[in-house]
Amino acid sequence: MSPSLACIGGTAAYDLLREGALVARRLGPQATPFGHSQPIYYCESRLGDFYFLSRHGELGYELAPSFVNYRANIYALKALDVRAIVSWSETRALSHNYRIGEYVIVHDVIDETTSRANTFFENQGLGLVRQWPVFCPSLRAAFERTLETEECDFSDQGVYICVEGPRRETPAEARKYTLLGADLIGQTLAPEVFLAKELQMCYASLCYVASYAENGSDFRPFENGRILDPGVQQRRARAAVERLPRLLERLTDVLNSTPAMCRCEVSMGHHVQAGQIDLEWRSWFEDEARPLENRTLP
Repeated sequence: MSPSLACIGGTAAYDLLREGALVARRLGPQATPFGHSQPIYYCESRLGDFYFLSRHGELGYELAPSFVNYRANIYALKALDVRAIVSWSETRALSHNYRIGEYVIVHDVIDETTSRANTFFENQGLGLVRQWPVFCPSLRAAFERTLETEECDFSDQGVYICVEGPRRETPAEARKYTLLGADLIGQTLAPEVFLAKELQMCYASLCYVASYAENGSDFRPFENGRILDPGVQQRRARAAVERLPRLLERLTDVLNSTPAMCRCEVSMGHHVQAGQIDLEWRSWFEDEARPLENRTLP
């Protein structure tokens, strides 16, 4: 039986593939109506199997967030019968109340991206999906249980602001994002979370703090009144990444006993009830799969 869980890995996920930290079989890129996805891997663990996709490449940081084909990645996972997506994302903290290496189960997102395809349904009257809760409550609860079981340092709240990139933020932008209510800054959760909702998939993100946002100085962060050594920062961030295979293995087990608290699988139900689409999700994209000259005109 195919796994129902997939992980989309962010920065440094390619290290796990290259170093063999994941016991995985390469399925390769998947063809979709929106182009080819990043290569997908079938991962085996003693507590359950799952799929793994590295956003930025297999051998290194080959593709910046602005140029990731988010639609192809999400579509490909849906076509493999994935029901739940774990997003693994590196972040920079806007607040020094977060510690380097700390995990954060984000609960909300601010989308500051400007040039990404953010819906599957361009030029159509579809995709009017409510964005609350933003992230699947069942998956978030499973994250909490997983991190508690593994005795990890984590926070169960955080607002993630997704910026376009690939450049880093200016000091003035970092101050603006703080005023908007953001806690963490990154470049990948939008439009990923919105696209997952359009395909009625559970989606939640486990972030880790790798550094702090730009503040316009050479200031080095403090913890407990002492300056944090850069080497300590790097080791903590690396340790957070190295735990990922173990956390995914534990998560597959926890999900089997986590009660469902979401309506993710019916997020497009109002469009079905209105007769705009069928229950079979593949039929929503039949037009995209046809040659351009044979497509239905609006």
